[in-house]
Amino acid sequence: MRVVTALIVDEIRDHDDGRVDLIGLREDLFFDQVPVLLEQMTLFLELELDEGDRGERHTLELRVVEWTGKVQKAIPVSFTVPPDYPRPTAPLDPTLFEVPFEQFGPHYLDIMANGEHARRLYLSILPRETSELEPVGVSA
Repeated sequence: MRVVTALIVDEIRDHDDGRVDLIGLREDLFFDQVPVLLEQMTLFLELELDEGDRGERHTLELRVVEWTGKVQKAIPVSFTVPPDYPRPTAPLDPTLFEVPFEQFGPHYLDIMANGEHARRLYLSILPRETSELEPVGVSA
């Protein structure tokens, strides 16, 4: 099994026809101060399946990591792909609750699969006042 897509989003909407809407793609989070406890963080993962993955129980570990390498929180996510699942990829949408951030700056969300590093997402924790700056290269 491989993690082929990993995104931090505000919301995921599933449709009966198999489509998925991802709302609010995130790589920056803005807060008035730190330390702060984020109530929840939603992820969208797409997993590429190998033959032996169907019908087996799997566990991913999601780690919120400061730029220093300090792990702020590690969350196990267990799931089973049905034995008759027809597609070569499977979506997974775990939600992390009460995610701590102790300092502003770069952070990572590391996804571990079967004890190995499968994917890393960059996440920047910024002071709220920086969210009102003009984007680089844009003038009024």
